[in-house]
Order: sequence, then structure tokens, then C-alpha cells
Amino acid sequence: MDDVPARPQSPQKISATHGGLIHEVRISWWQTDDWQWVVVVNSPELGAVERQANDAFEALCLLREDLDPRGWRLGVAGARADVWPSGMARDQGGGLSAYRLGAAGPQDLVFTFSPVDPTTVASVAEQRTAADRFFSKFGGGGR
Repeated sequence: MDDVPARPQSPQKISATHGGLIHEVRISWWQTDDWQWVVVVNSPELGAVERQANDAFEALCLLREDLDPRGWRLGVAGARADVWPSGMARDQGGGLSAYRLGAAGPQDLVFTFSPVDPTTVASVAEQRTAADRFFSKFGGGGR
């Protein structure tokens, strides 16, 4: 039996926090004909927010940078402070997977859009700071 979780399919429902409340939002992601990645979140409370970038992880970060000042946190693995993709995951995998960054180095691979408890995620700024600390400790070219 395989212990690897199933890769999430787009679109999917996830939880998000805002104003101390948990909200259900829909998140979608896809690659365009010109090799860009689009990420969209929407809900009645949030409306629709869409961003595009060279990989899905970066599109998610751009979208979260719009939501962070508004107090929204999306419950996906790619929004956790201890998660960041490798260059290869971005170049060859479209940023759909990233590594959990542990005290001893890169840990397990997670899917960027896997649902997680939204109270366990960070802002993009906090996540970038954590990734910078990790890469300065372990080298490897950074983010």
C-alpha cells in the first residue's frame, strides 16, 4: 500500500482564516497555453482573486501577498512557513511540489495545494524569511 497522499486536484475547497473565523474557499490552478501558471481563490466573503506567474508556487505567493494585508490566510501546504520549493521543483514540476524545511535540512515533499489547517500557515513575508534562514544555514543557492 502506498503511503504517499494523493495529489490534490483543481479546483478544490480549502479552509481559510479571516477575522478569527474559518471560511471555506475554492482554489483553482492551471497552466496556460503560454506556460504560465494561474491560481484563483474565491468565496462569497472574499470575492475572486487571481494571479499568474512562471510557476504555481510563485502565483500562489503573489496571490497571498494580495490577501495578507487584508488578513486572509489560505490553508494550503504551500503557505506554511516551513515549506519552500527547490529550483528543480519549480522548473520541472511547475511549483506544484515543495519541501518541508526541517532543522536537519529538507524533509518530505508536500504538494503545494494540499489542504492544511489555516491556523498553521504564515504570511508570505514570514515564509520568505524562514526560507532565507534555512538556505543561509544549508546553502544551496537559496530561494
